[in-house]
Amino acid sequence: MKTKASVNTELMTGLALTQPAAAKESGFYIGASLGSGTVQAKGTLPGGEDFSFDENDFAWKLYGGYTLGSWLGFEGGYVDLGSASGSVSPTVSAKSDFSGLDAFVIAGLPIGPVRIFGKLGGIYWDNEVKFDDGSPPVDDDGFDIGGGLGLELSLFSVAIRAEVEYFDALDDVYLATIGATWTF
Repeated sequence: MKTKASVNTELMTGLALTQPAAAKESGFYIGASLGSGTVQAKGTLPGGEDFSFDENDFAWKLYGGYTLGSWLGFEGGYVDLGSASGSVSPTVSAKSDFSGLDAFVIAGLPIGPVRIFGKLGGIYWDNEVKFDDGSPPVDDDGFDIGGGLGLELSLFSVAIRAEVEYFDALDDVYLATIGATWTF
């Protein structure tokens, strides 16, 4: 027969072992993500011919931020959408090198160790397009709005993050990534 003390000890031990790993809910964090970036643009070639470009390539980003609990945070980073290349007309191919610095306000909804989040902000971007027909390269830059949605699984100070971002640069720019963050 178990004594009251042994039952209490077993109960406390069981509760301690079944608690989910507590995630850090606030503080500074850094992260890195890998994925795919899509650049969409329409315009006129230097020779007067209309073009349409809708290509993707390997993309990556480095970012950091600060969270004020699980509900609100601020984030900034560098994104590089690689060198997407493809046809812009029946006779001309092009390569686009898109990169930028972004900043967001992030709102999240924690559900256990998982957090659903949305982000709204902007990006200062630079895009260089090189054509294979000898036309001079086109270098363009600007500031445009951006946003995104994602999921984050947190265990202690590390989180695995999957997200999709949209930037209103050129005609449209999309970024889909999976990465990790470390909160300190």
